[in-house]
Amino acid sequence: MLRQISLQDSVVYGPVQSRRLGSSLGINPLPLSYKLCSSNCVYCQYGWTPAEHGTEPVKRAPELLAIIQESFEEFIRLGTPVDCVTLAGNGEPTLHPDLEEVIVGVKALRDRYFPSAKVGILSDGTQAHRPKVFRALTLLDARYMKLDAGDEETWRLIDQPLGDADWSRLLATLKRLPDIVLQSMFIQGRYDNTREDQVSRWVDVASDIKPLSVQVYTIDRAPADSGVTKVPLARLEAIAALLTQRTGIPAEVYE
Repeated sequence: MLRQISLQDSVVYGPVQSRRLGSSLGINPLPLSYKLCSSNCVYCQYGWTPAEHGTEPVKRAPELLAIIQESFEEFIRLGTPVDCVTLAGNGEPTLHPDLEEVIVGVKALRDRYFPSAKVGILSDGTQAHRPKVFRALTLLDARYMKLDAGDEETWRLIDQPLGDADWSRLLATLKRLPDIVLQSMFIQGRYDNTREDQVSRWVDVASDIKPLSVQVYTIDRAPADSGVTKVPLARLEAIAALLTQRTGIPAEVYE
């Protein structure tokens, strides 16, 4: 039985043995007491995005970096292996007001404590069109950007973007970002993005974006909407194979 996970209760967490990233040390630049996100995905492992923000303020860059340094020192003392350092956490990390300063600081700490690790981000891409966010994203070693649909209707149904999110602008921005990896969540049940026509449009969009690769996966935690179900491995493999066959883009499947 799938279980929903609790919000991260610290700035640095893990390392998480990620299906996609290896031994990933997570960085949560967002509040610890509530989810802060620009999407309200039906499959989110943290549950629904609250309509109103909590009262806990966002920690600014100097405070965050001091906490991160202290944590890195402890992991070094314990001899903890780290393959990557990933900005993610309780929602959408690009909502942090000091994103560029945080990324620069985390990379400097990485160089000092875990020089072989990559610094990356997990993002829904809805804020990437903003000049300061775009510039900050280009400083990272790895950009894992979400693309769960090949058409606006499916995107809005499954990802439920909030605020002024714009489908055409999102696609144009993903196309401009250098060396991205697309992460595509496929689901069935009450919501479904695995129909042949949907997958065909998704392949077309991915082909236009030209990512380094695509990670095809399905839920492994209880989703926000209980009507969401896992996609069988055979279907995920067929989706990935179609993408590579039609575009040449490499695809990895995670069940």
